[in-house]
Amino acid sequence: MTEHNLPTVFDHPFFFLRHGETGHNQRRIFQGQTDSQLNETGLAQAEAAAVKLVGQPIVEIVASPLSRARITAERVGSALGLPVETDDDLMECHLGIYQNKPYEPWLADYWDGNYAPEGGEDFYQFRDRVLPAMHRIVSRGPNRLIVAHGGLWYAARSLIALEPDLPRMPNAMPLFVRPEGERWNVSLVGEDERFAGEGQIKIGQSI
Repeated sequence: MTEHNLPTVFDHPFFFLRHGETGHNQRRIFQGQTDSQLNETGLAQAEAAAVKLVGQPIVEIVASPLSRARITAERVGSALGLPVETDDDLMECHLGIYQNKPYEPWLADYWDGNYAPEGGEDFYQFRDRVLPAMHRIVSRGPNRLIVAHGGLWYAARSLIALEPDLPRMPNAMPLFVRPEGERWNVSLVGEDERFAGEGQIKIGQSI
């Protein structure tokens, strides 16, 4: 436990998957908790992620209830023969009056905890919600799959060291996470080698 008594030590390995692409991602429009839908690219990404996850020892799938995450999870669940549970605490950060509006440069300040969108959550409120939710799911045992949003990754990496680091979370890239104390060892699923970090990640973060 560290800042604000948030859980930073996870006891079991787990899988993490951000949802597939949406029209909002493509057009760089703030989503937050808007229930935006997967576009054709996003549906294809969800199917591709499912193929990569077939044969992995996943025992349970828990997803954000927002459609972009839930439908991504359902495509994976169909391939794995597993149902999908939803957890409201896995939803993306609420961006208040900026949801459904074009991107503005304050987003970087938001992730640093220096900006709070009117009518929404500040970063610390968001982190206080999602990090315990992730911990609660992982504490059930090894090999749970969390299907959610890129913001959860930002929340985790603000307190937990990642090896290698992944500052930006591409759509529908399945990850396997092996916690070791307050560090997560992160591997791509379905790839021969671990990624090297931001230098190989070309897709920007959108929420």
